Amino acid sequence: MVLEINIPADIVELNFPNGLSNEAFEELCFSNKELVVEREPSGKITVMSPVSGRSGRSELKFNGALYNYIMEHGGESFSSSTGFTLPDGSMKSPDACFVSAAKIALLTDEDFDHFLEVVPDFVVEVVSPTDQLNIAKNKMRDVWMANGVRLGWLVDVPNQKLWIYRSEENIDIIEDFNRTIDGEDILPGFEFNLRNLR
Repeated sequence: MVLEINIPADIVELNFPNGLSNEAFEELCFSNKELVVEREPSGKITVMSPVSGRSGRSELKFNGALYNYIMEHGGESFSSSTGFTLPDGSMKSPDACFVSAAKIALLTDEDFDHFLEVVPDFVVEVVSPTDQLNIAKNKMRDVWMANGVRLGWLVDVPNQKLWIYRSEENIDIIEDFNRTIDGEDILPGFEFNLRNLR
């Protein structure tokens, strides 16, 4: 017998009155690997829907470019399913990211068996059809940049817009995908051709 549950929202929020320890939260996630889960600083747990084909394809292109970059320049990139425990207590999974070799060197082999307690140097978030743009912008500013990410790209593929975050307040917007952008001084030598997203 198959039980079908229809949940109208794209995002479901779970609240635990006494909160969950990092260990209990990790156990919850690892025991329910089919769920896409993040945790807010307040302890609220968000269960999200899978992404669309367009978003998944775009995420893969960013991850592929970052993989090629680390093979030549070092550091690490991780899949969009990787959880990062951030200084504010949240646990988030960027669509694509880069972590410098210096930060990787501080992690132990055992650390890689858990959500990583490290702040990526660079993150990419792709706006999916189920995302609300203002929520995606808040996540980039109030979570990633506020926790110490040095460079972030928020990408709206259908509308060909890309926001470049260098801090919580230093934000540029690109509205032309007929160009290549670079990783600035955070990822020297990294280039991404935005035409590949069309």
